[in-house]
Amino acid sequence: MVMNIAVYCSARTNIAPECFNDARELGEWIGSNGHTLVYGGLEMGLMDAVASATRLAGGKVVGVVPWNRKERQHPANTTNLYVTTLHERKQMMEEQADAFVALDGGYGTLDEVMSALASMSFFDEPKPLFLLNRDGLYDPLGQMLREMVTRGLMFPEVLPRVSFCPTLPHLLNSLSDMSVNV
Repeated sequence: MVMNIAVYCSARTNIAPECFNDARELGEWIGSNGHTLVYGGLEMGLMDAVASATRLAGGKVVGVVPWNRKERQHPANTTNLYVTTLHERKQMMEEQADAFVALDGGYGTLDEVMSALASMSFFDEPKPLFLLNRDGLYDPLGQMLREMVTRGLMFPEVLPRVSFCPTLPHLLNSLSDMSVNV
């Protein structure tokens, strides 16, 4: 099955080189397997790496671009969807996606991940959500979600909707399994 894969990741450039390698490898996998990348649309940081690699591998690239950042939209985008707010950007990406992937990122990435999880849970539209948990980056999030279940603040069936993948090969295998089994 061909999928639209939303990728959340850092727009920063001063991060570890292996983060960029993973973004390029993910983009290459998306493009070479005929999938479509849905992402924040800008030529910045890991967004640049994943979009360039997807397009280079022959994939479609859907950029969800804020109007106030239009001048930074990525030339690899095959489609640009313009929005005026971050809320619209998240909503548009969630609506376009069949699956979600979070690479290394900061609070913006975390916001996008939590928004996708909340939307899927509220509307009971489970879509796979994979977090590249390099060196335990997202371990505190997993711990917090489990604690919320323990305290009765979150339904236990929400937990399996988030997959913490320790390596990019693990994440790519999970995406491959999903595209075959759906």
